[in-house]
Amino acid sequence: MGVESMKSNQKKSSVFRAAAKVGSWTMLSRILGFIRDIFIARLLGASPLADAFFVAFKLPNFFRRMFAEGTLTVALVPVLAEQRKKSEADAHAYLNALAGLLLAALLLFTIAGMVFMPWLLFAFAPGFHDEPDRWQQALTLARIMFPYLALISLAAMSWAVLNAYRKFSVAAASPALLNIAIIFAAIILAPLHDNPAEALAVGVMLGGALQLAIQFPALKRIGWIPKPTWKPKLPAIHDTLKLFGPAVLGIAAVQINILVGTILATLLPTGAVSYLYYADRIVQLPLALFGIAMGTALLPALSEHLAHGRNKEATQDLRKGLTWLTWIILPSMVGILFLAEPIIRTLFEHGKFTALDAANTSHALQAYSVGLLVFCWARVLSTACFAGKDAKAPMKFAFYTVIVNIILAVVLMQPLGYVGLALASALASFFNVGLLWIHLHQKHGAIFDVSSWKRMGSAALACTPMAAWLYYIPQLWAFPSNKLMQFAWLTALVVGSMFTFFASAWFLGERKLLKRT
Repeated sequence: MGVESMKSNQKKSSVFRAAAKVGSWTMLSRILGFIRDIFIARLLGASPLADAFFVAFKLPNFFRRMFAEGTLTVALVPVLAEQRKKSEADAHAYLNALAGLLLAALLLFTIAGMVFMPWLLFAFAPGFHDEPDRWQQALTLARIMFPYLALISLAAMSWAVLNAYRKFSVAAASPALLNIAIIFAAIILAPLHDNPAEALAVGVMLGGALQLAIQFPALKRIGWIPKPTWKPKLPAIHDTLKLFGPAVLGIAAVQINILVGTILATLLPTGAVSYLYYADRIVQLPLALFGIAMGTALLPALSEHLAHGRNKEATQDLRKGLTWLTWIILPSMVGILFLAEPIIRTLFEHGKFTALDAANTSHALQAYSVGLLVFCWARVLSTACFAGKDAKAPMKFAFYTVIVNIILAVVLMQPLGYVGLALASALASFFNVGLLWIHLHQKHGAIFDVSSWKRMGSAALACTPMAAWLYYIPQLWAFPSNKLMQFAWLTALVVGSMFTFFASAWFLGERKLLKRT
């Protein structure tokens, strides 16, 4: 029993080490992403040109998130694990066949997308059609950036393979290259173009090429050199497609909800699309650092447990992952709710991005932050379903969630405008998590035990003194106008709130609970 317990603890710690590794690289990428957005805000502000750029950029990114990143991973990893049980040769044959099929599909989809771009753009931004200038800008930018989808999708397949081999660093670090390329475009290329948005679009394409190129040395180190073949009838390909189809909706519920908000935002006054974009960028930081990182690390571990019938161990890993996320995300939610406007002003209030833009964006950020915890939980709970080769349940729940989101968005945008769209996305995710929770509870039994409920209750209580700190201290120390002092002001409040949170947790007995877990 001692040896088995030691092995179990080692596996658990390896999951959290993997999550920490993914989170660390993601942190670097997100910091660069904020620098990127600072340059974009300075160049474009929240103008009609900014709206056109963000909608055009969302087109390849939406399809990437729907069909490539997480979706391809959950369809590939379980099948690749089965092929590796046979031999590495079988695994490589499967990967080459999948690469050939993906390459052909991407080529056809990219060509079709560029040819039918006006119809595609109308589906994503119907409100632009009555504004010829903004419509034409968005159409031109979309055609420049759409091939990014093919580059990043091929890179995403490489990430899935590397994750299956427990090599997480390259995949987590790759997005940093996109941010570096766009920053390069903003600094070097934009002054050379009459239209700075077109320079940024070129930067997007350069970033996609760099993200794909960096994968080949990493793949070579695990022993696979991609050699695409045309074998669509290979049984393993069939198994992958069976998982891939339902996973498209299941893994992309949050993205579909955000897209609904973007489409409806184009029907609102100028600036709404940009406000939602900048707010979403802030919310995506903790989601990527913690929610996506934990889901990425848990998928191989849960797949292995469930494949060998170790349901108890799988439930324990899932429980620890959700409890850990709650402890990280609850204080993040409180911090964003109280510091939304100072965060936006500090990061983006430059050049054409005005104080009014910052205030409007902060309202959208507060609405999004209401759903931050469930955004993260949805990612992890969906991962638990996919690990057990259950793709139909997340697909079904995602379908219901999109319907709820659309209804809420239409209702809430009347009195609240773009803020109602952000709030609808958050509330719909609560519904999604509720369905996933009930499904997993019925299938595998109780996810949480008494200890984990106590730990999460302690996290909620520890947020109360933190909230008081964030409410009263800004009244004693006004937000400065100097940019350097703004960073110092924000840093001091964040550090102080973190100290308050962890001190409160210590007094609530969290140290003892940590020892027991």
